[in-house]
Amino acid sequence: MVPHSSSSFDNPRGRRESARLRVRLAARLVSRSGTQHVILTDLSTYGAQVIAGKPLRVGDEVMLLWSGFEAFGDVAWSAARHYGIRLADPLGQVVLVGTRQLDATERLPAERELTRRSAQSFVKGNVRL
Repeated sequence: MVPHSSSSFDNPRGRRESARLRVRLAARLVSRSGTQHVILTDLSTYGAQVIAGKPLRVGDEVMLLWSGFEAFGDVAWSAARHYGIRLADPLGQVVLVGTRQLDATERLPAERELTRRSAQSFVKGNVRL
């Protein structure tokens, strides 16, 4: 487990100490079991949330990489394909502002839109099962 002093996960009132930045960006998650592409959906000073296709275990140490930024941490919780990552070191303002600017230009479409596009490609014969 990655050591940390104080984070939004440890607040005794169960409330976050820092605001969340809701994003939808392509990212990579590196762990001892390998590297996988994930969707970064939430970022704050002390944590992140991702959607992953391959399962992760609570306690796994990971490195999150997105658009030139990186952060180390451990998986703090999981719910279906969603995983919370507690960061080893707090993210600086430059990273958070940079990520917000990236989301404005590189935001991934919602799941429903991705499904619609896949169906269109299939109907047009561009994709085979």
